[in-house]
Order: sequence, then structure tokens, then C-alpha cells
Amino acid sequence: MSSYLKIRSLLSKKNKGRLTRFLIWSGFKPRVNKNVVSPFQKGIVVFSADFEMAWAFRYSKKRSDKAVEMGLKERANFPKILSLFDKYNIPVTWATVGHLFLNNCEKDVNGLAHPEMKRPGYFTNKNWIFNSGDWYQHDPCTNLKVDPAWYAEDLIDDILNSKTKHEIGCHTFSHTDFTYNNCPPELAISELDACINHAKAKGIELRSMVFPGGTAGNFEALKQKGFTCYRKPMKYHIDLPYIDNCGLVAIPSSLSLEKDNYGWSSDYHLYLLQKYLKKVSEYKLVCHFWFHPSMDYWYLTNVLPGLIRMVDRYKVSGKIEVLTMNQLTDKVISKTNFLNNTNIL
Repeated sequence: MSSYLKIRSLLSKKNKGRLTRFLIWSGFKPRVNKNVVSPFQKGIVVFSADFEMAWAFRYSKKRSDKAVEMGLKERANFPKILSLFDKYNIPVTWATVGHLFLNNCEKDVNGLAHPEMKRPGYFTNKNWIFNSGDWYQHDPCTNLKVDPAWYAEDLIDDILNSKTKHEIGCHTFSHTDFTYNNCPPELAISELDACINHAKAKGIELRSMVFPGGTAGNFEALKQKGFTCYRKPMKYHIDLPYIDNCGLVAIPSSLSLEKDNYGWSSDYHLYLLQKYLKKVSEYKLVCHFWFHPSMDYWYLTNVLPGLIRMVDRYKVSGKIEVLTMNQLTDKVISKTNFLNNTNIL
């Protein structure tokens, strides 16, 4: 653990907020990688959404009893979020749990949900605990009308029918831990194959990956199945993507869009977001905002609209462009001099 994190872990929530505000005020946040020369003509902003509904919460250490509630909250927020991005023609990479492609499903003769799918062994990680029963035990095995927190074919159709050219990416089929420790290769392939097949039925080719809960791993399986990029937390908030040793493009993760724990006003949130946009436009690097559609309604109504308007102003002025993960990956690969400016792992 770094000295900063050690010090931060000892602070009260109130003092953590004060420290963060000081770092923002002093210019230490957001951190910018000034050691690279950008190959881009302008700054690039990416938005990605962890589109997961009830699937994300069923094994949560803190909110497993709220899985359906959170899924329905995401469903309620979704049209407002999609409409807001569409109003300004700003694309989003919707990293979608594969089961959401379904309109319905049912148990087999033995009472098992999705018997064709591989199952993880019992595990515990930072956010989840799976220590009993079957991995799919919470799946209602009904349909969209009866259990709308578990199915979202209608919402996926809304994305596809949008006037904005959004991207639909992958968030595994069942929101599983994708690390090497908790996801053997055969499970990774099973999860990816299911996502690919359900997406293909709607004419979608999956290329971008967002790991559930940041559980990165099985990069070889991603490469094998035709994926080209993934979202990754890095040292710097504003940075360049790089090509990893599997030939995949790692796209920096900059900031989660969500209500803070410190009681900040909407004006202060927008002040912080303005700093990200100013720096990404100045250094011509990449800023990747990501969010959960189940975000707090206060943030959805008081902060997100202001951010989208700011992004639109920067875009119209020519200071930035807004790309999906897939579009950014194509741009990275097309730059013949790009590897001269990045580190290969």
C-alpha cells in the first residue's frame, strides 16, 4: 500500500473528503500522465456504463438483499440516461451482462437454470461472497414481464434504435468474477460464448470488455474470442491507452460518475468534472468516465445533465471528441507511431 493510501485509511470520512478537495484544489487531481506524447489531434472522452441490473448485486456483501430493488432502479433510470446522451448525440459503450439480452428463460427438467453454462466454484472477493447453492439460484427463470429486474431485451432494443451510434460491449453473461483465481479458462470461454451468441442474434459484434467489479483476467480468452479492448484503472486519471502482451488495447479508467460520500454540492461535482475536461483537452489524452445506470437519482438529475452539457460544449468547440471504447481502439491501432509513445507489458 502506498503512503498516501496508508494515510487516507486512517482518516475519518469527513477528513477524507477534505483531503480529496485539497488535492483537487491544488491540481494533484486529476492526475495526468505528462511522460507521454499524445498521437491524437485533440482530447478524447469515453463514456462506458456497467449495464447489469439485478445480476450485479445478488452476491454483494452489502446489498444482496437489494438485488431486485437495484435492478428496478436501473430500469427506471435507464430511459432518462439514454435520452440525455441522445439529446447531445454523445455515444456510450453499454457494457452489458449477457443475460439481459434475454426476454425469458426457464429451468430444465432437473430444476436447473442455464444448464449449458459452466459454473464458478465458491469464492469470496473484495465485493462478493458466493459460498452456497448454485451460481444461478437467483435467476427467476420467468420472463421480462414478470421479473423485469433480470431481463432487458427491450432496453437493448432502445439502445439499438437510438439516433446516437452507441456501442454494446460485454460485462460477462452472469456478472462473474473474471480473475484467473476465480474463473478458470473453460468458464471464461462459456461466459464469453453465451454473450457473443446472444449479441449476434441481434446483429451485434462484441469487441469491448468491462470486467465485473474490476475483476480483470482471462485476457487470452478475450483475444481468442475476438475482443479487442477492455477498461482498466491506471496510475493516471488522464492517460493514453496501451497495447498489452495479448494484443488487446487497455483503455484507462478515469472517474466513476456517482454521488460522493462527503456531501458535496452539485456545483462542486461539476467543478471537479470541469477539471477533467480541461486537462484532457489541454494534453490531448484520454478521459474515461464510467457509471452504473443504477446511479443515485440525485446525481442523475443534478450532476449528469451538467456534465453532458459541458462535454457537448468542449466537443462543439473542437477541443475534444467523444468516442466509444471500440472507436478509440480502432484509432489506437491505426496510429503507426502509437507504440513509440506507450509501454508494452
